[in-house]
Amino acid sequence: MKETFRLGAILLIIAAISGLILAVVNSYTSDVIAKQELEATLASYKEIFGDKADNFEPLDEAELTKLQEKYPTIADVFFAKKGEEVVGYGINYLAYGYGGEFKNAVGIFNDETMAGFRNIGNSETPGFGSRITEPEYAESYVGKSIKGPVKGNVSPEADDEVMMMSGATITSKGALEGINKVIDFYHEELAK
Repeated sequence: MKETFRLGAILLIIAAISGLILAVVNSYTSDVIAKQELEATLASYKEIFGDKADNFEPLDEAELTKLQEKYPTIADVFFAKKGEEVVGYGINYLAYGYGGEFKNAVGIFNDETMAGFRNIGNSETPGFGSRITEPEYAESYVGKSIKGPVKGNVSPEADDEVMMMSGATITSKGALEGINKVIDFYHEELAK
């Protein structure tokens, strides 16, 4: 009985020390990870908007938190500016595919067209769902109207169609569902 208690106490001490070490490491790395994610996001928006925007200012943190209560898939919102003029918005959103949650960035101009799309991070199957990172997929969003919901099509030609990837339908449907939630968010909160 004493031996069992002694081994349990040793395991408890080891677990507590391990937890403390992980907490310390996390406190140092979380800021670095957040900074890298922000840099990746801003680089995505520079690609999406090109020379039509030169600055991306984040929405106030308190306001974002309030909006996320109603729109939990909205991760971040940026004002896309050319000089001092707001020309559109950059919106990061969470979607769900075969590999779980993934994050995308979409740019929207004030004229209710999409500036573009980029995948920021995913765990999708290489060669299938990971095709969401390819330029061909991202280009299918450029110039598409967001006056209503966007539809998916293997060969998108209409003004409201984006690419559906054959062999990666779960990823495509997740991205499409997410973009339509972004469109609703834009019309209800930003286009006022």
